[in-house]
Amino acid sequence: MKLVAYILIAVFFILAIAAFYFAINVKGRKAFIAFIYLFCLVFTASAGVFYANYVPDTSPDESAHIAYVYYLESTGEIIPHFEDMHIFSSVVMKWSEIPNYAYMEDLVNYLCHPPLYYHIMRLAGGFSPTESDVVITIQKMQLRYFSLGISIIGLLLFFYIGYSRLSKDMPWLHLVYAMTVSSIPMLSYELCAVTNDALTLTTAALCILGLIRFSEGKRNILTYVLVALGITASLLTKLTAAILCIVMALIVLIATMIKEKSLAPLICKAFFISLPIYLIAIAYYGIIYSRYGTLHPSLELISSKEYFENTIYYVAESERRTYDFAQYISYYMERFFLSWSGIESVYRFTKTYIYSLTAIPYEILWVIPALVFTPAVKKCAGKLSLPVIAGWISLIVTFLYQFKSAYGSFQSRGYLGGFASRYYMPFMPIFALAVALLFLGMRADNGFEPSTGVTTISGDFPTYRRRLLYNTLIYILALAFAFLMYYGSLPFFLLHYAA
Repeated sequence: MKLVAYILIAVFFILAIAAFYFAINVKGRKAFIAFIYLFCLVFTASAGVFYANYVPDTSPDESAHIAYVYYLESTGEIIPHFEDMHIFSSVVMKWSEIPNYAYMEDLVNYLCHPPLYYHIMRLAGGFSPTESDVVITIQKMQLRYFSLGISIIGLLLFFYIGYSRLSKDMPWLHLVYAMTVSSIPMLSYELCAVTNDALTLTTAALCILGLIRFSEGKRNILTYVLVALGITASLLTKLTAAILCIVMALIVLIATMIKEKSLAPLICKAFFISLPIYLIAIAYYGIIYSRYGTLHPSLELISSKEYFENTIYYVAESERRTYDFAQYISYYMERFFLSWSGIESVYRFTKTYIYSLTAIPYEILWVIPALVFTPAVKKCAGKLSLPVIAGWISLIVTFLYQFKSAYGSFQSRGYLGGFASRYYMPFMPIFALAVALLFLGMRADNGFEPSTGVTTISGDFPTYRRRLLYNTLIYILALAFAFLMYYGSLPFFLLHYAA
């Protein structure tokens, strides 16, 4: 495994050297940039397949997600009755030599997510009846590979955003973007797993792409439909992804109307054409509210009090930890960022400390988008500045909402979970664009024109030499950041955790 890690590290340095070469040579530049994205796609997908085969339980709650798919397949319901859903055992029946799993009808499925992802997963098949009414043959890898295909669509949209919006005169900028957008460890860990996080990559990417087009002034039907599809599909997949998209869209829309002093971005033909798309989500949540009296049911609501108090989500008062607010914040932030820079599942493959060198680059991602407010970066960002800033604010708002929910659960029932950072993977393009724009804004103008490869020296030679040295340091810093992101994913796992 270590040999594979060393080979992957060597490949990065080959790409970095090539990025320098094509930065000063026009011929073959676009093909090289396309290769960067192709490599990152293959690398991330291969990492996902590796985890799916190497780690027994690839994704958090995978058995429950599979059981959700099975419930819809067996009942044919469009909108599930969550209280009737059960879960599969996570282990194969001991007497079986084929993948037979017990359907635990005495246990309630704790997933109350909207059903879009699970309806799509029904197309994968993977379930076969046995002679027993409560034992089902499940082809997990068949389901996982189908989910991988869903995830790859989202990744392709991530890469398209970077490829189409960043200057192709600077290959190193695309290397930084591609490595950043694809290197969150939980992204590759979940890529080939049965989880609704797979679909949120696509739904959020559609919304982000639509809002970027909107900010660029491309306010046609396609733009409004992209935003509508992104928001609606997110609402029908996962609430946290929907909050991210809705808050970002509202900020972009309101900021645009204030800047332009006009309601035209809202009151227009293209928007009205896209309105019926939103009605699908409104209808779903209307039905859910009429059934359960809430827009997002929970296990606590759909199961009995006695049942709920015997789950991991309820801690007996005698066994609860005592934290004051400051102590809880410290605990929450540590667990959140360790799961952001590492892998948090049935097994924990995390960095040692949140301030270790291999963890810090992941953590400062949360700060970098704020630097788009600075004049130098905002000038380079141009029309990308509004969606990046709006996306960052949306991330912060959603993070605060998640923290509030987790702290409330801790206070009311002693539960110390709810810190899952993987909820923010759908907005990786916002982080990656911010990183690329930051390094772009830090560059000094030294007269080099990448489109022609010609350098025109203005001013005295010592000034040019200082600017050249400064730019070289910026390039090295950018590539070092990209390397740490890349190294901190699969290579780190292979070197520290794989046998």
